[in-house]
Amino acid sequence: MSAALNARWRDVATALAGVALFAFGLAELYVPLAGYVEGAGPDLAALPDGWLAVLTVLLVGYGLAVAGCRAYPRAAAVLAGACFTAQSFTPVLPEWPVVPLLALLAACFGCVAVGGRAAPAVAAVSYFVSLGIENAMAGDSDWVFILFVGLAVLGPGYAVRMRRAQAARLVALAAEREAAARTDERLRVARELHDIVSHGVSVMVLQAAAAQAVLDSDPVRAGESLDAVQEVGREVVTELRRLLVILRGAEAPPEALPSLRRIDPLTAGVRLAGGRVEVTVTGDLGTIPAAADVSGYRILQEALTNAARHAPGATVHVAVEVAGAALRLHVVDDGARPARRSAGTGHGLTGIRERVELFGGTVSAGPRGQGGFELRVELPFDAEASAAPLSATGVTG
Repeated sequence: MSAALNARWRDVATALAGVALFAFGLAELYVPLAGYVEGAGPDLAALPDGWLAVLTVLLVGYGLAVAGCRAYPRAAAVLAGACFTAQSFTPVLPEWPVVPLLALLAACFGCVAVGGRAAPAVAAVSYFVSLGIENAMAGDSDWVFILFVGLAVLGPGYAVRMRRAQAARLVALAAEREAAARTDERLRVARELHDIVSHGVSVMVLQAAAAQAVLDSDPVRAGESLDAVQEVGREVVTELRRLLVILRGAEAPPEALPSLRRIDPLTAGVRLAGGRVEVTVTGDLGTIPAAADVSGYRILQEALTNAARHAPGATVHVAVEVAGAALRLHVVDDGARPARRSAGTGHGLTGIRERVELFGGTVSAGPRGQGGFELRVELPFDAEASAAPLSATGVTG
């Protein structure tokens, strides 16, 4: 809004300049003055009314050229050059009074500065052709002066043109970066929602299926499965509320963020699906930066969700290692159901790779030759990153 307002004010100022130039030209034509060029030319006051009318029409053209040099730069330069050329064939050459030359220079400057691709060529032709004709009609041959004035006007106009082009490129680059940032933010939110919902719903579906299978034969076990469904559902709702709070711009307390120090809810989902989870932790989890901690938690969550979904009843080995300036995760299960694994959409592994790329880490995932599935992830970080805050969504690394 501010840029549009400034542009409008510049257009108004240019229009006022055209009106002022026209008024000044009228004063030169109709107010009795000394002889043309110190008595060497015709007396303006003594000109016939016909020539005064012609000069007045040309004066209107000069004023329009100056007033429209921003809105219609090429047309303004052509109009000023045409009026200048036409005045060369009148008793009053455009070398004096000053209005014709001022109008031509202003129109050519504006054409070069704000015109389109062909504007510099249009301005140069309009300037040199009109002044060349005037020079020939006056019997002068001062091309050095014409060239000097042309460079003095068109050169700064071209410099303004380059600055405007650079500013436009910077604005376009800023818009592209803003669009890319919004896209990245949407992807981060999508990953977070996928991790939250996919894990919880997968466990809930498995438990509901287990409850349905033993509903008649073992009501107690069916009740335990339904209780597990409720518990997982409450956890999912809590996670979604936390995400919404962060998206609204509020700061989430550190204890509310997912952390590898609290992975029991993740392993519980696999155990409820009938599998076993063996967890090995090496190193101090408290030294992991917050962003890497959240991403590591989400990666482990996705890996365990895939194990519970595609290999229920399998034994899952989880190794979490903090060594040097990196977090390493190794998740492997001994499930032997390759046909089941093809039912996934692949979004989970894609999300894992995207998280790892944010850290410049490495990831390898695929089925094992002896059966089951293996995931290896390395997230590098440095000591200074441990104190860095999370992004607005709390999920970046």
